Formats: sequence, C-alpha cells, structure tokens
Amino acid sequence: MLKNVVAVRRTMERSVCAVILGSVGALAADPWADRVVSYDPGQAQAAGYGNPMVSLGSPERFTGESDYPSAVTMFSPPFGGDEIVQIDRGGALVVAFDEPIVDDPVHPYGVDLIVFGNGGFMDDDFPNGRISSSGDMFGVDPMRVSVSADGVYFTSLGIFNEGFVPTQGYRDVGPFSGTPGIDPTDFTVPVDPSLTVADFAGLEYAQALALYGKSGGGTPIDLHSSGLESIQYVKIEPVNELPGDVSVEIDAFATVPEPNSCLGGLLLSLTALRRTRRS
Repeated sequence: MLKNVVAVRRTMERSVCAVILGSVGALAADPWADRVVSYDPGQAQAAGYGNPMVSLGSPERFTGESDYPSAVTMFSPPFGGDEIVQIDRGGALVVAFDEPIVDDPVHPYGVDLIVFGNGGFMDDDFPNGRISSSGDMFGVDPMRVSVSADGVYFTSLGIFNEGFVPTQGYRDVGPFSGTPGIDPTDFTVPVDPSLTVADFAGLEYAQALALYGKSGGGTPIDLHSSGLESIQYVKIEPVNELPGDVSVEIDAFATVPEPNSCLGGLLLSLTALRRTRRS
C-alpha cells in the first residue's frame, strides 16, 4: 500500500511540475545573447565572416549544409560565415542579454557563462574519432573576456581559450555524421572547467563524450572575479599583445540557468502565501 501511495505522489509531483515549468518556460527569456551592441571586425578579418548577428541565439548543432554537411562535434566544429563571426586584431564584439546573468556559486562548477567558438580536436584515426596522444587541436584562440552590468564600464575576467571545450551538438552521432542526431546535448550545462587538453589526450570518441556528460561543450566562465553580482553585457577581444594571427571566432553565448526544484519552489511559494494571509 505504501509503495502505491509513493508512486501516486511522485506521479502528481511530475504532473504539477510539468504544468508549472511549461507555463514558466513560455514566459522565461532564452539563455542566449539577445542583441549585438557593437562590433569592430579589426584589422584583417577574413572575407565572409563579418556578420555579428550570427553570435545571437543557440550554438550550431549542424554545420556546412551547402558544402560539407556534418553534425557539429568535437572533431567537426561550425565553420560557415552564417555560423561564426571573426574578430581580428584591434577589434571587439559586444553582446547584450535581456535578462541579467547572475554570479552564483551554486551553478555547476560555479560557471555562469559559456562562450562557443569553432575549435576542434584533430582526429588521429580519421574518420573514427581518436584524439592524438598530445591532444592536438585546431581553431583554438586566446580571447579576452570582459563583462559589464551597464554596458559602459567593463571589467576584464582575463584570457580564455576560445574553442576549448569544442562544441558537441548531439550525444548520438558519429564524429563526422552527415545527418543530425536525435539526442541533443544541453548548451546551458558546462563541462568541468578543471579539465585540460591533457585529460582528453589519447581518448577515443566515446571516452571523450563521457567527459562531456550531457553538456554541449563551450568555454566555461565564472563571473566571480568581476566583483559584480550580475551582468548583462559581454565583450570579446583578441589578445592584441600576442604576435602573429590573433583572430577569434565566435559562434554563440549561453547563460547557465539557476538550479531549482519545481516542487520545492512551489511549496515555498505556498508557505509564503500562507504566512502573508495570516499576517
């Protein structure tokens, strides 16, 4: 009898959460960048990669539709001019979010923001997908990330590797799949930021996917060092003091959602309402 009661209760909880989350989801803002505030392509931007609007919205899951169609994987990153925007020496891209991005240590690994580029692992066993013993990569560029609450005063968070961890669009596709998968990754879940290239070196594709979990990859960023409780503007710049090619390619931005318990949140709300009525 007790087992039946527990089962019924869990079913009711799932039903209530589905209704609540469906209603909230319809009203909630998406986790992607919403507006391009400014864009300076820099000194020697590659032709065809100057549309900053492609950095808005979700990261790419499938690339090269007109030329070399492929699911986006750690070996096959997005490469089209309608998918990534380039920022060359002296340039900068500033995007804005309609909803504040909160610095919250409760976020997975303390990560609040994820930036997606077009880096990838070299396949040491093409087309089977094996990362080389030294973890060789391509398209990974240093970028300076700065943030702001008001769009006027920006604080640098430091230099990050654009393109590491490489974007992974699906969990159920091969390393160079010509068709999309049916099990998409979650672009709002970060990969463990303590992972390095050395952790991926020598891994088979399936082993590397295991390190991603359900994440879609991207460069994980903690806002804590900014000293700001929340931000709404993100600036990306090449590291101009470095020699040679310092261009950066950006696909998209994602915020990490607040952890929540649907039923717990509902009960807290009902408790607060009850206390209000009693007062």
